[in-house]
Amino acid sequence: MLKKILSVFLKALAGLAVFYLILGFVIIPLGVFFGGPIIGKKVLNHPVQIRSVFFNPLTLSFSIRGLAIQDQKVQETLVGFDRFHADISVLGFLKKKIHIEDLSLDGLLVHAVLLSDGTINLMALAPAQDQKEGEEKDQPKPEVPDETSLQEGPAAAPASATTMSLPLIEVDRIALTNGRIAFTDETMTPAFSTPLHGIDVAITGFSTRPDAVTRVAFQALLDEKGKLSMETQVKPLAQPLEAEMTFSINDYALTVLRPYVGKYTGRDLSDGKFDLRLDYRISNNTLNAGHKILVQKFTFGEKVDSPDALNLPWGLAIALLEDPQGRISFSVPAKGDLNSPEFDYFRLIGQVFRNFFMKLVTKPFSMLASIAGIDTDTGTDDLGYVRFSPGEAGVREEEAQRLGTLIKGLKERPRLKLEINGTYDPVTDWTAIKTAALEKEVADLTAESLKEEGEIYQLIYQRRFGIRDLWALAKKHKQKVGVYDDPAFIAAVKKQLIEDAPPDTSALKPLAQERAEKVLALVLEQGMDPARVRTGETREVTASMGEVPLEFTLTLFEETP
Repeated sequence: MLKKILSVFLKALAGLAVFYLILGFVIIPLGVFFGGPIIGKKVLNHPVQIRSVFFNPLTLSFSIRGLAIQDQKVQETLVGFDRFHADISVLGFLKKKIHIEDLSLDGLLVHAVLLSDGTINLMALAPAQDQKEGEEKDQPKPEVPDETSLQEGPAAAPASATTMSLPLIEVDRIALTNGRIAFTDETMTPAFSTPLHGIDVAITGFSTRPDAVTRVAFQALLDEKGKLSMETQVKPLAQPLEAEMTFSINDYALTVLRPYVGKYTGRDLSDGKFDLRLDYRISNNTLNAGHKILVQKFTFGEKVDSPDALNLPWGLAIALLEDPQGRISFSVPAKGDLNSPEFDYFRLIGQVFRNFFMKLVTKPFSMLASIAGIDTDTGTDDLGYVRFSPGEAGVREEEAQRLGTLIKGLKERPRLKLEINGTYDPVTDWTAIKTAALEKEVADLTAESLKEEGEIYQLIYQRRFGIRDLWALAKKHKQKVGVYDDPAFIAAVKKQLIEDAPPDTSALKPLAQERAEKVLALVLEQGMDPARVRTGETREVTASMGEVPLEFTLTLFEETP
């Protein structure tokens, strides 16, 4: 009896083993091979092809060769790969975990197209949501009990929600080799295309344990020479997320981007090489990012017609950034709070770079101050002007020092030319000139006669306005017969001599020109190339804080302003 039971058991076990082998070696591969394209086309609405499928039920090795999702319109592969392979450890199940020894994807191919209507062709692969959303809309909304009933109900459910714990999953290695992404932008005329090829990605240490550190290494070629690389350490399931990433692009030929440069600048691009380094760190729900950019030998070509060209002084911007060795190097930091509901990475980065370039174009002298080592964000004055005392042309010591800082920045930017615009304030400067002239006239008359200062002022007033006006002014300060408020009377005389003196603008323009010449002399004394500096037309300005600003203008050294 025991032998029969054992025989039946062994036969059943053998049958299960045979069934398991048939299921693994035959049924599962055939099911995926024939069913995959059918389900894939139904879900993705695109033809799906599979060349072969293999599954080893003994070693739990699974592989798919030659998968391709086709675009019916142009008869080309949208997304596909040459081979996908997975090795699952059998011993892992005995340790109550899913242990995947290897996941590899070889020959990934992605063809992304930005269509002329602004959409991306890959979006067509997303499953349609219209029907599902319509069914959800048709479902009646559950009634929400009011607050009182929730409080009074004897069996109110607790408010806290339970969190589903993930099973323990460990992946020793995830590899992507020989990948290729082809990008085409059909919004450009002619269409712009660029490949990202030779993509190699290695991921190690992935686990669902919150303290597990996953490392990612990425390498690829952009076009023919541009080298992309990335190294990342991240705790993907840690709360809050912790990650560090370094990404770089080296030796990228900017001439590939010629269509975009022409479209948005209205100028062709003759030459240029690009390097980029990104350093990102996420800790305590805070993003700290650094962007270091190096452009070498950037050269604009001829002007091109483009209705989308931005009306910005691109040549001046390049000249502000380019050092004597023809390099454009700058750093742009960024910081964001991941907890903020308004946080959006692309909006943050776009705003940071937009602010940088707007400051570059609208405040070029602040950029020169930064080049000279001055932090303009701490309230340091702009270098775009020199301040003069009203009516004077001498450059004060503190202004000469600021001028030296400007010259230091200009020497680091050899493609810039400085124009010195002499200025005057018709009110502030003229008042100072009249005051100085009156004081000199009083001093001269005092030296020539024995009269007191008050009598000298009255004499000058009488000569300018007549004896009757002098009597009328004196009457306003009469206290009683024969008694006058002499200090107030003399002060009124001085005030009227200055304020009511006839204007003489012919004395203001020479003052402005003299200021410009004094500044020009100081600039040349500090070793500035005479060909890169000149005086321009005089300008009328308004004094600020009791001082008259003399303004500078920056132009390109190679071009006629």
